[in-house]
Amino acid sequence: MSTASAAHPGSMRAYADTLSDAIDRFLPHIEAERVELGPSVATHPHTMRWETLAMPFRFRGQRRRSPDLWHILDGSRAYLANALPGARTIITSHDVIPWLQARGRFPEADAVGWGSRTLWRSNGRAMRRAARIVCDSAATARDVHAQFSVSRDRCEVVPLPIRPTLAAWLERVTGAPEHARDEGIVLHVGNNAFYKNRVQVLDLFAAMDAALARRLVMLGPPPTSELLDAMRSLALENRVTWLDDPDDAVLVDWYRRASVLLFPSLYEGYGWPVLEALSFGLPVVTSDRGSLPEVPGVRGSCLPLED
Repeated sequence: MSTASAAHPGSMRAYADTLSDAIDRFLPHIEAERVELGPSVATHPHTMRWETLAMPFRFRGQRRRSPDLWHILDGSRAYLANALPGARTIITSHDVIPWLQARGRFPEADAVGWGSRTLWRSNGRAMRRAARIVCDSAATARDVHAQFSVSRDRCEVVPLPIRPTLAAWLERVTGAPEHARDEGIVLHVGNNAFYKNRVQVLDLFAAMDAALARRLVMLGPPPTSELLDAMRSLALENRVTWLDDPDDAVLVDWYRRASVLLFPSLYEGYGWPVLEALSFGLPVVTSDRGSLPEVPGVRGSCLPLED
């Protein structure tokens, strides 16, 4: 069951596509149907909040189905499983960042409101009822166990592969002439959530030798006013390029052109950009938070962040 918006092709949509591709390729005898509950059009943040609250009501019509197994693809919507038979339900938990935020794990983040706390308590109840919790990483499995008292033997760690669309690009360029890297290009791929730590990306870039780190390329949503203010205060206006939500072709081009991926995240349930960058031969410097040390090939490039 997918709750990702079709209009916003982010990580939750990519996970749904990845899972569908894996079932088609490796389990063709399994009859799987994706139930779409996410909003289908771009909406204002307040409207999106109401869309979230309305999901249980939209889901009522689906409960008459009787599949052998229900799979909630996003643990932040695990509360939908409270209306399902627990023995026939599994939930994928990518991370529990909002709950950790509510519990004070991230003092630099904004306070979490009553509504989010209530929703995540409901998510915790659903996870305790479900037959299995699929976790992208051992770090997420530890948090699900510690925060929601889900027994360890019901938490299955299934690391993510590279996304199918990126895998197709990787196959296309494998064996092709080496793409010349543009020395001095520092890349960051991520959204504007607090845990992506994009302000520190700017701080770190500003501290680098300008002769070696000439330009910072930020791929993701448009910069917030806070990010623009930080860029100006660091006098980086002429050294930072913002590319808004690029498609895979542009993303692959930068993975092949840049000199290094800078990814000082405060927490990751997995860290897809790190895996993608390494797959295209791009060196990575990342933090040691959350699951990042688990991503293949990054252990030697994980740096501790100052608290």
